[in-house]
Amino acid sequence: MVKYVIATATNSQFYVQTQQMLYSLHCLLPDGFEVLIFDNGLTPQQSAILQSSFGFAHISVFKRQLTTYDRQSYLFKTWAHELALQMGDCIYMWLDSKTMLKYDENKILRMLEKQPVYGHMPFPQPEHYWTDIRTMDAIELDEVDRQTPQIQASAMLFDLRTNEAKAFLSTLIYLNRQKEIITPEGTFKGFEPPTHRQDQSVFSCLMKKSGYKDNDHLWAMMHCSLYFN
Repeated sequence: MVKYVIATATNSQFYVQTQQMLYSLHCLLPDGFEVLIFDNGLTPQQSAILQSSFGFAHISVFKRQLTTYDRQSYLFKTWAHELALQMGDCIYMWLDSKTMLKYDENKILRMLEKQPVYGHMPFPQPEHYWTDIRTMDAIELDEVDRQTPQIQASAMLFDLRTNEAKAFLSTLIYLNRQKEIITPEGTFKGFEPPTHRQDQSVFSCLMKKSGYKDNDHLWAMMHCSLYFN
């Protein structure tokens, strides 16, 4: 039986969307999956409801005081990656709290037969519009890949039953721990290029460096702000 581990981070603003995401998992994955929720600003009542009202999943909520740097660099994603690596052989997904699963278990398993790591659909503009040159240089991204669209990190899929995915995630954790790579001095996360997207920039560059860059092999997810019926 395949073990699934899903991680996300949420706050009061995205409390409803987090519940939608959990129900999307319930619709498409076998019950009993693990969910790691990083509490970045839930009320105590909201946290308690998430832990007690979704019996189809094993939910753990982690509360940690975030520094300004933790928030700006999205370092809490790296904490989730570290926990996932400690949970043994599994299929691990990071999903932003407003992201709902689109593919069922059979589709996911077929995808993972092709490659062990996936990201979300890319931005239309090239990598160098969204990633600081110092980060691309540090990861030794070639000129061709600097011209291809940036792969998004709102949904990431790792087959941690494989050594390839474990090595990729370990490298991603290491790179995300290097301030000069994830947040080069003077950069900020903007929504229009040119800018730098912190952990997403690192993930995208590492995906391309590792050869996981075919657009046909990217993970299409749904973003939705409506309640599940």
